[in-house]
Amino acid sequence: MGFYTEKRDQLIEKIKGLEKRIASDTAKKKSLEEKLKEATRLAMAEEYNCKPRELDEIISSEHLLLQKLRASGMSDAELLELCGVKTSDSMDGNTVSKKHGNTHGNPYAESEELEGQMSFYSNETKSSN
Repeated sequence: MGFYTEKRDQLIEKIKGLEKRIASDTAKKKSLEEKLKEATRLAMAEEYNCKPRELDEIISSEHLLLQKLRASGMSDAELLELCGVKTSDSMDGNTVSKKHGNTHGNPYAESEELEGQMSFYSNETKSSN
C-alpha cells in the first residue's frame, strides 16, 4: 500500500473510534441529564417542604391558572405585578429575563421563566406566617 492509502485508513479508523465514543458519551450525557432533572425536582420539593407529587400538582395548577389569566387578556407585566415583581423598570416584554440576566429570544422560554417566578409565592407567605 501507498503512504497516503495507509494514512487514509488510519484516519478512517480514528473517525470510527470517535463516532463510537460520541455515541457513548451522548448516551451518558442524556442519562445524567435525566438524573439532574429528577434531583432538581426533589430539591425543589425539599426546598418548599412538600412531597414531589405535591410539587407536580402545584406546578400544574399554577400553569393552568397562568394560561387562563393570559387567555383572559392579562399581560405578563400585569401578572408579574400580581406577584409583587416591579415591571416599571422595563415594559418591553423581557422584564423577567433581564432581571435574571437571561437573554433569549424564545418567547416560550420567557413564559416558562415567568411561571417559575409565579410559583410558590403563596407557599412562601404561608411558611413565613
